[in-house]
Amino acid sequence: MLVQPDGSVRYFTVRESARLQGFPDSYSFPVAWTESMRQLGNAVPVPLAATIARSLKHCLEQHRK
Repeated sequence: MLVQPDGSVRYFTVRESARLQGFPDSYSFPVAWTESMRQLGNAVPVPLAATIARSLKHCLEQHRK
């Protein structure tokens, strides 16, 4: 949510929230706003997941040698 200078608030759209989490614009959320926001709130940010996966791959490749 964004707090405006006058104290009012504006909630993020599903698309804004998905972009903040790193989801591609082509990713769709076919459920209601509240359910989509819950899913996004529980999601691991895409860039973080990719970094962890690369690190895990590197560790596994080192272990095989």
